[in-house]
Amino acid sequence: MEAILDYQKKQKVKKAQSKLTFKQWILKSVKTQKKRTSMDSMMGLIITAIVFLITLV
Repeated sequence: MEAILDYQKKQKVKKAQSKLTFKQWILKSVKTQKKRTSMDSMMGLIITAIVFLITLV
């Protein structure tokens, strides 16, 4: 009986977390982007440039 109740509670939590509004989703994405450092951005640009050059050849 306790296992069933725990399972139901977990399901309710999952449903509550998965139903983000568009505005909440954007805010979450922006917070993630702000956490990135300039070094991460530079590495991303370098990798993108390398992949782009490889696809041209």
